[in-house]
Amino acid sequence: MDRPKILLIDDDVQLVALLRELLESRGYDADVAYDGETGAEKALRDRYHLIILDLMMPLKDGFAVLREIRAKLDTPVIILTARDEKKDLITGFELGADDYLSKPFDPPELLLRVRAILRRTDGSTDQTTLVVGPLQFDMSRQLATIRDRQISLTGAEGRVLEALMRSPGKVQSRTYLTEFALDRPIAAYDRALDTHISHLRRKLGRDKKHQPPIRSVRGTGYYLVPDWEPGETT
Repeated sequence: MDRPKILLIDDDVQLVALLRELLESRGYDADVAYDGETGAEKALRDRYHLIILDLMMPLKDGFAVLREIRAKLDTPVIILTARDEKKDLITGFELGADDYLSKPFDPPELLLRVRAILRRTDGSTDQTTLVVGPLQFDMSRQLATIRDRQISLTGAEGRVLEALMRSPGKVQSRTYLTEFALDRPIAAYDRALDTHISHLRRKLGRDKKHQPPIRSVRGTGYYLVPDWEPGETT
């Protein structure tokens, strides 16, 4: 991969200057926008490998920007939020964010997230299809299929599903799933994995007894039911 190009969209001028210098010192090309409107225009006009997006901005907030980006692009997005509120994170992930960081954060932590996402999106994804019961997952297109229903997944959702489908019926720990899907260690009070699981359950649907295909084991992790059958309304 050539020097990855990253777009920073944040109205905190000092933070942006610090992050831009840090990213460029690590071999990335960093472009910046200080409001949501300009950020959305740049994201849609130019090609970026990754976008770092603040949620609270003038002219257009981060949710609106993310909505515009996802309507046309699958570029990975890390959202930044000054408020570690669950509703903000859920909304961000529902709109297609790949990961998040709560402000204030340590710049090395952002670098870790950036490297992890770029490793996952460098074009080396396995070009195979996984099959478990009625569920198929085309990893090259991030597309799941249940019978005749096609389900588009985000990159992180696809990695979670891949991990579960590779070992159906086996409980996978939250630590392992976070490392596999997000390519980083799990942090204290980390909600990212659980939010991705929740979205996967909603997208995949439930069986006739209203049970999801992905089940949880309290205090341990999650597993995929190998003989799960979707209900008529999924």
